[in-house]
Amino acid sequence: MIELLFFAAVAALVGWLMRRKQRQRSTAAVAAGEAAGVPCMLKWSALGSRWRAGRLVIGAGPPVWRASWGRRELALPTDLRRTGTRSPSAREGMSINPGSRILEYASSGGVVLVAVMPDDLDLVGKALESA
Repeated sequence: MIELLFFAAVAALVGWLMRRKQRQRSTAAVAAGEAAGVPCMLKWSALGSRWRAGRLVIGAGPPVWRASWGRRELALPTDLRRTGTRSPSAREGMSINPGSRILEYASSGGVVLVAVMPDDLDLVGKALESA
């Protein structure tokens, strides 16, 4: 019984922390000029054919993608044109979260795919379209 209460308390704490982080990334915070790092996966034809984990930093200047591993930062092309939004295929679902959504963009540097969770879809879409 004590274990159930302990796990319920831990689950509530984790949920509260995740919700707090999402509020920090909210549209209002980004509109106020605060930088927000949105977890995402990036696949850019100029970088190869693999999905790469990282954060999309938006709100303070042009969008920049930071890799989860290492110190790599990439400035995304400024001429991004949104070509669509879709769910991941079964094969992509093995590399990325199958519950995420993929934003497809075309640019002079090639096709750019950004996979984000549905809660962050509008925030990332607006940030990349306004860049």
